[in-house]
Amino acid sequence: MTLQKYLDPSNAIDIIEKVKTLRTIGEIKLLAEEFFPGWYVSTAKEYSKDYPSLTENWKLICNSIKTTQAQILLVDEVYFDDEHSIIRMISECFTRAGFSVRKKNDYTECSNCGSIIPSVELWRIFKEKGFKVPITWSSDCVSCF
Repeated sequence: MTLQKYLDPSNAIDIIEKVKTLRTIGEIKLLAEEFFPGWYVSTAKEYSKDYPSLTENWKLICNSIKTTQAQILLVDEVYFDDEHSIIRMISECFTRAGFSVRKKNDYTECSNCGSIIPSVELWRIFKEKGFKVPITWSSDCVSCF
């Protein structure tokens, strides 16, 4: 059995009510850091141009919720079950603000330009599903070699 992080604490209802009163994404970030230290890992400006479907998907989501693309937010874990309702709510706030919320273990940053690149495991999945991806996986963008 894997230990799950970021479970709702006993005062989850109070925290959810507090989230509802927050007005900026900065306030949401501070709340996340207060109650779930280590969850928020880093941000990046863009996905690698080697993976255009990631950028296209992000743009589609932003257009559908009538917001603009902000940044890619790498977090420790993403959960969608009822035991993680606060993390789910915080993730939703970031998404509605134009962030693309992704698990840090599924992505890496190009060491040259800082663009986000899928892990080798995700690269394999994308390749199998016929998405446009580089012929071989690399932790750096093709144009940065």
